[in-house]
Amino acid sequence: MNPPAGSLDMRTTAAWADLPDRMTLHAIGPAAVSFVDKFTTASLAMLEPGHGTEGFFTDGRGWVIALANLMRTTDGLWIDAVGGAAARLRDHLEHYHIREPLELVAGDATSACHVVAGPEAARWLAARCDVPPPARPFDHVTTSLGGIAAHVARIEDAGPDAWLVRVDAVDAPAFRGWLDAEGLPRAAGAAVESQRIASRYPAPADIPEKTLPQELDRTARAISFTKGCYLGQETVARLDALGHVNRTLAIVAVEGGPPSVGAVIRLGDEPMGTITSSCVSPRDGGGIGLAIVHRRATATAARLTVDGAAAHVVGSSAAASDTVHGGPT
Repeated sequence: MNPPAGSLDMRTTAAWADLPDRMTLHAIGPAAVSFVDKFTTASLAMLEPGHGTEGFFTDGRGWVIALANLMRTTDGLWIDAVGGAAARLRDHLEHYHIREPLELVAGDATSACHVVAGPEAARWLAARCDVPPPARPFDHVTTSLGGIAAHVARIEDAGPDAWLVRVDAVDAPAFRGWLDAEGLPRAAGAAVESQRIASRYPAPADIPEKTLPQELDRTARAISFTKGCYLGQETVARLDALGHVNRTLAIVAVEGGPPSVGAVIRLGDEPMGTITSSCVSPRDGGGIGLAIVHRRATATAARLTVDGAAAHVVGSSAAASDTVHGGPT
């Protein structure tokens, strides 16, 4: 089975893709950072313009509402979310926004997002930007590409070497034409999705209701245990004190091709989780899917099945253990 069209370019050189469902949310104003900081697991107080972090937004019970990239700007924050999660996040924040001097502005109508990714992407961008592309995850710069103003940010949801490029919506056709004229291959949406799944980065579809932040296994990137209070902090802190959660986000490899979304992962006759995203692996052409699975499914010797096909976990930092701890389920 061959990898998706365009994925070879992202694996070996560089390619670009349009991200039509990517949405940015701007929090602008003197209270923007301090306000948003009260609702995310990330610590924003010390962020300088040009730097960023990843963070969860949770409800009062600690369930995940969204995972987002939070990038500090001179006038507030640029909040970037995969798969339309920013729309839900805007509604959530507006629910609590009363008199604070800030504005939450959706950028889906005024900006267009693209990704440039692959081992040669940094070199390709550096040769064409008037400001070098950022090297650290979530750092970002304002630069010019093909004479078009662009906001370029290092991201982690489209493979190990990926940059988000946002331009004004009115400039998007010219920008895409310039990318084609420069000879940069254009990747299909399926190739971008396969890079996301292979990077074990959860989209909204991979975050069912009543999912806890630690179950998505991005604690080191997205959770601060030293910041001040925020909505849902009690649950997040309690889980950290107790130890491991019972479930974790994992890549599940399935023999015979990509598993069906909604397919149940079983260990013997016992359900271990449900496939929430699926694709052809960009690495070896096999079938893989994302799922939040019980930690017992991550054991090296665990022989799983998905729709009767042999399967096993290939991406999870959870350690196999007979004794695990968890919070509310």
